[in-house]
Amino acid sequence: MILRLFLALLIVAAPALAAELKTTSAGIEVTAGSLGTFSLSYPEFCGDNSQTIHPQTQANATGSSTIVTYEGGAQCIVTIDQGDITLTFTQVSADVKSWKMSMLIDIGFAKGGTWRVGESEGAFPPDKPQVPQVASLNATTFKLQNAQGQSLQITTPDFAFQQLTDNREWNWATYHWHFIVPYWADHATAKVRLTTNLTASAKLVDVFGQTIKDTFPNKLLREADLKADVAADEAYYASLTPPATDQFGGLPGSMAKLDLKKTGYFHIETKKDKTWLVDPDGNAFFHLGVCGFAPNDDYTYIKGREDIYEWLPSPQSEFATAFRPGDDNAHFSFYLANTIKKFGTPYSLDEHAARMIPRVRQWGFNSIGAFSPKPPTACEKSSFPYVAHLPINEWEGLPRIPGAHEVWDPYEPLTETKIAENFARELPQAAADPLLIGYFIVNEPRYDELPRVIPSLTGKHACKQKLVAFLKEKYASIEAFNQAWQSSAHGFEELLDAGLATNTDQARTDMHDFVGQFMETYFAQIERLYRQHDRNHLLIGSRLQPITIQDEQLCRIMGRHVDVVSYNYYTYGVDTASLRRIHEWTGNKPMMLSEFFWSSPKDSGLIGGRELKNQQERGLAYRNYVEQSAALGFVIGIEWFTLVDQATTGRWFSKYNGEGYNTGLISVADRPWKDMLTEMMKTNYGIYDLLLGQKKAFQWDDARFLNP
Repeated sequence: MILRLFLALLIVAAPALAAELKTTSAGIEVTAGSLGTFSLSYPEFCGDNSQTIHPQTQANATGSSTIVTYEGGAQCIVTIDQGDITLTFTQVSADVKSWKMSMLIDIGFAKGGTWRVGESEGAFPPDKPQVPQVASLNATTFKLQNAQGQSLQITTPDFAFQQLTDNREWNWATYHWHFIVPYWADHATAKVRLTTNLTASAKLVDVFGQTIKDTFPNKLLREADLKADVAADEAYYASLTPPATDQFGGLPGSMAKLDLKKTGYFHIETKKDKTWLVDPDGNAFFHLGVCGFAPNDDYTYIKGREDIYEWLPSPQSEFATAFRPGDDNAHFSFYLANTIKKFGTPYSLDEHAARMIPRVRQWGFNSIGAFSPKPPTACEKSSFPYVAHLPINEWEGLPRIPGAHEVWDPYEPLTETKIAENFARELPQAAADPLLIGYFIVNEPRYDELPRVIPSLTGKHACKQKLVAFLKEKYASIEAFNQAWQSSAHGFEELLDAGLATNTDQARTDMHDFVGQFMETYFAQIERLYRQHDRNHLLIGSRLQPITIQDEQLCRIMGRHVDVVSYNYYTYGVDTASLRRIHEWTGNKPMMLSEFFWSSPKDSGLIGGRELKNQQERGLAYRNYVEQSAALGFVIGIEWFTLVDQATTGRWFSKYNGEGYNTGLISVADRPWKDMLTEMMKTNYGIYDLLLGQKKAFQWDDARFLNP
């Protein structure tokens, strides 16, 4: 049926303000005050056979406009005027029958948020629903509202079909909304309008940083209970009896038993079919690490939404150290405020670590994991090992390639200069530290985005210059290139500032080969500069995500330059076949599973993550994951994410869209999740018996956790 596309204007009685919109490489960024920031995707085309044509490049973005290109030469000119988005389509194939735009909605809306699609409305489900489609119907308006009463409304073109889904069905803690409208070539201009109402407010968080509306067993109700917890904690930790270890947490006597070497540093040895991480005393050591040992995810952004909290102290009060330093008092930790109330002293990193190290040791953990600056003296006093990150993140002045998260350009001369400066300044200080296990390169870089992103860049980027030189050397003539890539360029110099569509098999092969050269340059550069300053400690990789690590070329290149492969492996059941395949691809390098957790919203007051029904199930999931992985013989450690639960109102660096998950071993009230830890201790206490073949790996008989 031929249908016209036009804007159905919304008339609202309540005071409404236009959301702040701008074009970015990822989509249209929608800033809606303390309601949060959203990203509305650029249009995708849909054909008769449900085939989707995704946007390939976004060129000439100014913030108020951009040109989006598609396979086959189609374009969408996107222009923004306050809250109005105008879409103008050109050169669209006759096969295109409709187009759609989509948006992710933070799982935090489950904490009292509501939705409305046309005349239908409801609450965002706090628990994963039986059917993931929360709403599916024809309508031209979509409204979401948080627990405060603040709202964002989107008016679509007429004849739109809308769907709101709960993506926890696919192990992704977010909601997803999209609309689809028919495409009509003779009237290929459409408009979308966004408005916000940010005037409402309500108290959502109590004086201890807990959600007001929820009750759960570990919830702190009175400040006096914090004081009482001091004695209760003492008795609890004294009741735990972890097995004896050497000073570093390794297995006593295993040097002689396994014929291992004592080097004074952590190192890797392979004996028969098993790989061992060996501690400085020469004993077998399985890295049972805890991420976030220093306050981080417990900080939350408070500016612009102060009225949702029952209590916030003055930055000049006794709670001054509960504010994150250097951030103009914009970020506050209720966890730290609770410890100040509990112990009567201000926060300091060293005192915090000195308190936590004995706790986690009693639970059987033996080291500090990622995202944790080394405490000044606590590790030395307790002989407690730790990992570190190389000083090459964005805060240290190393720019990233736009559109490829946490990836820098190794061909840019300033990149090597800056990395060399940072390494020379930082690495010698710890080069002789026996407690340091090794360094992560970076966290969750999206190397898998490079085949898409590099062709879309302009010639100001060295990697784009290198790509054009690679193509010129391979094809010699522009005619040969045009034929292979189905392009119409007049010369290779024209490719520098053009967005290149990789539509052909040959184009995709070329990008695969070029990205291989890119990654070899990247990892070789890091290894060379690192070893100039530190030959004693392990280089433990880039904490890759599943979407990135399932790449044989990447794994083979990476394996030549790192000592340990680190993998942020989030899952239910452990896919041992996949882990073995990655291990083989990397040249049989040992593996560290460097980030994972499960959450229990029902008894924590927190929403999101891979959800289980209670704290004991979190512990059973841990047992299954760690023991199934350790039994493979090449996994040499794990890192639980995190020590303390994330803030109820989200992590500080994401402002209003931060994760607020039950990730911790400890709640915001400094209370351990004991039912979970009871199970965790069974694994931690028996890990060396498992590695020596004296016990079988635990297999949880829950269907979700059976090996895929």
